[in-house]
Amino acid sequence: MKKLFALLLSLVLVLGLAACGNNSGGDPAGNDGNNGNQTNQSQQPDGTEEEETPEQPNAEEPEVPDEDGEETDPPAESGTPGDADDGEQPDEAGLTLSRTDFTLFSAGATYRLTVTGGEGASTFTSSDTAVATVGSDGTVTAVAPGTATITVERGGQKATCTVRCNFKAESTEEPETPDEEQPAGGVDLSAFYSDMTSQYTFGSLTEFTGDVLENYYPGMGAVDTKQCLVMGTLMTMNNGEFGLVEVSDSADVDTVKAIFQARIDYMVGDGNSPGGAWYPGPTEQWKNNSRVVSNGNFVMMVVHENCDAIVDAFNALFA
Repeated sequence: MKKLFALLLSLVLVLGLAACGNNSGGDPAGNDGNNGNQTNQSQQPDGTEEEETPEQPNAEEPEVPDEDGEETDPPAESGTPGDADDGEQPDEAGLTLSRTDFTLFSAGATYRLTVTGGEGASTFTSSDTAVATVGSDGTVTAVAPGTATITVERGGQKATCTVRCNFKAESTEEPETPDEEQPAGGVDLSAFYSDMTSQYTFGSLTEFTGDVLENYYPGMGAVDTKQCLVMGTLMTMNNGEFGLVEVSDSADVDTVKAIFQARIDYMVGDGNSPGGAWYPGPTEQWKNNSRVVSNGNFVMMVVHENCDAIVDAFNALFA
């Protein structure tokens, strides 16, 4: 019995010593064992503890030094909505002409310019109408040697084209007087022309000589003639021409007739594209009222609404 009592007493002493060892590092005031520092905690109504959020420094954007070392405001960010795009926007399609430079090789020669772009009606002007004129449809007509600038304006936009008229100026000299020696019957072609033009109304006709004659009637300059009177128009609206030739050699009669016919064919066109007469009225005139006839060494081409009456008068010269 004494032994049991001693054993229990020893057990109590051991447990008491163990309890005293656990309380040796504590603080009755609630301080921890870290040199008495307070914990950074607060008591919540429900008994839980909440950690305080440490104060953060201001996140200010650093200032950026400029090239001279002085401080400047930080650069603005790119791509801000509403900022204008630094890149230039492409222009809308501008006004253009079908050619920017071309050459006409004879007085009266034409070329039609076409316009692309812009809106509204087109207005054409020539910088020198003594060199080249331009119609409301863009048709440019050579007048005299030189250079002119054709300008078109449409919808506030402009475009230009340079036209070069490259040919010799028409001679202002009086036509050569035919040789005094006249063929049998004494046919004077100049007198016959004056008689016909006094009876029938023709448009504005000019005598074609030299380079102008060769440009409009290729090959005529190579033919040996005794009399040659070819009257034509340099105007775009070409309603008729009149040609009278006496060849020195009868073998050249067919050559002259072919030259005259080639002129008619060119003015009429081939049906797929407009010819040199261009406009419907003049084209019909050249197609339906043109005649090429010959009598002996004399050849006549006439384009006129009274062409048949003029042919009769021509043949009467040799009756």
